[in-house]
Amino acid sequence: MISRAEVAAGVTGAWRLARRNPLGLICFDASPDGAWKSFWAAALVAPAFLLLDILAGNFDDPGPRLLAVKAISYVIDWTAFPLVMVHIADSLDRRPLWTRYVVAYNWSAVVQVAVLFPAAVLALLVPSAPTALLAQALTIVMLVYRAYVAHVALRVALPTAAGIVLLDVLLAGLLKTVSDRLAG
Repeated sequence: MISRAEVAAGVTGAWRLARRNPLGLICFDASPDGAWKSFWAAALVAPAFLLLDILAGNFDDPGPRLLAVKAISYVIDWTAFPLVMVHIADSLDRRPLWTRYVVAYNWSAVVQVAVLFPAAVLALLVPSAPTALLAQALTIVMLVYRAYVAHVALRVALPTAAGIVLLDVLLAGLLKTVSDRLAG
């Protein structure tokens, strides 16, 4: 289990990183135990993802198969990239920094959802060019934030960090495609 203090420290560290303060890293428990606990961020943001799916009409006919596919897809989405990053961190000679990166990456999702969720809800409820543009602009800002997290947590150059984010986006897209096909 994770304590409220650990959640607060994780979110605080992620918020500091979002403000381009690399000292946000000191808020994280970068131990293996801290890496495992950082996956509680998935539980914190799950309601937002569920609500967006409901608003988008993805649960108009929620059968057990759809619910199972959505739940399994969510878990895989949260675990696949950190597992891939074990090998990427090895190839970059950054394996000792992998747990710190995973912790920062996971907790940064809370900040990303806090920023993107209102814009996504607005874009779904008020579909227009300005709301879509706002959602897209905020998505770009959050991709830059993710690159910054990789840059400071793994101590890699910005082009390498951008490549890591691109890999994450491509993997998430592949998982979504497979999930959507399985859901029918």
